[in-house]
Amino acid sequence: MSTMKKIYIFGVGKGKDIVRQCIREGETELTGYIDNAADCYSQGVDGLPVLHLGEIVDDYDYIIISVMQYQDILQQLIENGIKGSRIIKFFDMEDTLNPIFWAALDKNSWQLEVLMYTYRNTTFYRQQNLRYEIADSIRKEEFVFPTILPAPEAIDRICEERASLVRFGDGEFSLMKMQQRAKYQETDGKLARRLQEVLHANVDNLLVAIADIYGSLERFTESAAEAVRHYLTPDVRAEHMELLELDRTYYDALLSRPYVMLKDKEKAGERFESLKRIWEGRDVVIIEGSRTRMGVGNNLFDNALSVCRIIAPSENAFRRYADILDTALTMEKEKLILISLGPTAKILTYDLCSAGYQAVDIGHLDIEYEWFLRGVRERCNIPYKYVQEVRNGEIVADNMEAAELAIYQSQILAVIDE
Repeated sequence: MSTMKKIYIFGVGKGKDIVRQCIREGETELTGYIDNAADCYSQGVDGLPVLHLGEIVDDYDYIIISVMQYQDILQQLIENGIKGSRIIKFFDMEDTLNPIFWAALDKNSWQLEVLMYTYRNTTFYRQQNLRYEIADSIRKEEFVFPTILPAPEAIDRICEERASLVRFGDGEFSLMKMQQRAKYQETDGKLARRLQEVLHANVDNLLVAIADIYGSLERFTESAAEAVRHYLTPDVRAEHMELLELDRTYYDALLSRPYVMLKDKEKAGERFESLKRIWEGRDVVIIEGSRTRMGVGNNLFDNALSVCRIIAPSENAFRRYADILDTALTMEKEKLILISLGPTAKILTYDLCSAGYQAVDIGHLDIEYEWFLRGVRERCNIPYKYVQEVRNGEIVADNMEAAELAIYQSQILAVIDE
């Protein structure tokens, strides 16, 4: 009886080369690769076929996930009926300690690679950012931090003073530097200039918000804190400080992220209820991407007096900015405008506020609410909604129930096509 282990490697990125170095030669047969973008590799890779998950032959022992951030792929495999005992998460230290998997992968080489990966991707970034996390509590002069007021203060001003809110995140900072980060918005010189204009705007009743991530990360989950450390390298931190005004008071842009990133899940319900005050008893106009569908299938906006929608492109919305703005300006000024439109939302919020409207750049709040309602601890896909932060989240099925679809369609006032 043959003891040769047959494997597939999931992913054809740089991780697969590391996996191949650890395969036990003469004892393991690499049958091929699996990739969700298999159509792009019709000629194969390394002389082996690249297949979609549904195309693989069941005569295998293991699927080895070579992707470093493996959670989405693990979920995909499980949802497709792959047993956990046949899945090896290469970059998971726990799996390196499972002797059953040593028949396919060399124990010592594998553990060494994962230790090196852990150092590069966890310890290194933690040490690099540690001085800022510690210094936040003492605020010594050699450390520079922007002043950022917490979410409840922003919500109070939005409710009591009918202030508008614009939020800047990593995507906007990258676009201002003409760097591509957000897959749903291309770089554009005019967009970069307008984003800087909004960031530095001094308009009455416009609150400018940035993420409160420059000092202590204590409030975040460990995975969220690690993601911040990976992103906020010394070079990126310097770019932010160059763009920000350190004598200005900002608000926390993460007010629209009240759940998945935060360690304290017990108070998530209270945070959402506080946010719902913004539209309580108001006539609301939602300006959103064609696959965003804020509030559809949940009760997020049940306390609003009415809801109507302007639908814009889900990707590269700035190309149609003039049409989006012109349509928004036909709305009555007493209505509250909630915008979920990526970087374009920043400019639209600013222009509407300048024109006398109350506009709130609400971002991903609806997706956060969906995760909260499901009680999940990690980001996941949501049926019939665009979730740009998860693998294949831009692939959205139009499978709404008939009643929900009818309500959604009845709320649409205008559609601005791509």
